Amino acid sequence: MPAPAFAFPPCRSHDLFWRLEEYPAVLQRNPADEVYWLKWDSSFSGDAIVRVARIGTDVLVSRQHRSSRFGKLRSRSARLTMSDWSRLEDAVVAANFWMLDERIMRLGCDGADWLIAGCRRREYHLVKRWSPDDLLFDVGRLMFDLAGLDEVRL
Repeated sequence: MPAPAFAFPPCRSHDLFWRLEEYPAVLQRNPADEVYWLKWDSSFSGDAIVRVARIGTDVLVSRQHRSSRFGKLRSRSARLTMSDWSRLEDAVVAANFWMLDERIMRLGCDGADWLIAGCRRREYHLVKRWSPDDLLFDVGRLMFDLAGLDEVRL
C-alpha cells in the first residue's frame, strides 16, 4: 500500500513538489497512483497550470495562475475528496482521453493552447489542442474548478 501523500518529505527535488511548469517532463516519475496535468495558455486571458494527483485515497490539487500576460503569478495547493477525484475520472473516461491523438490545431488568434498530460500505472499520455470545444473541454473546466479557478473563462 503506498504511503499517504503527506508522508513525503517536503524536498524540492521530489517529483510531487516539482515546478508545475516543468511537470510534463517528470510526470512519468511521479509517485502518484494517477496524475493529470493541464497547461492553459490563453491569447489574451493569461495562463494557468493545474495538477491533480491521487496517491491511495489522498487527492491533491496544485495550481499556478496569472490573469494576464503581465499579471502576478498566484499559486495554491489543496486536498480534494475522493468524490472530486471520481468526477475527474468520469470526465477523463467520457472524453476518451487515453485514446486521443497527440496533436495541436491552430484555428485562430483568439483562444488558448491546451496541453493535458496524464500518467497512471506508468502509462503516459499527452494531448495538445487549440481551444477544444468537445468533452476534452469538460476535463479542463473541471480541473480549473477543482483548483479554485472557477471564475476563469476558458
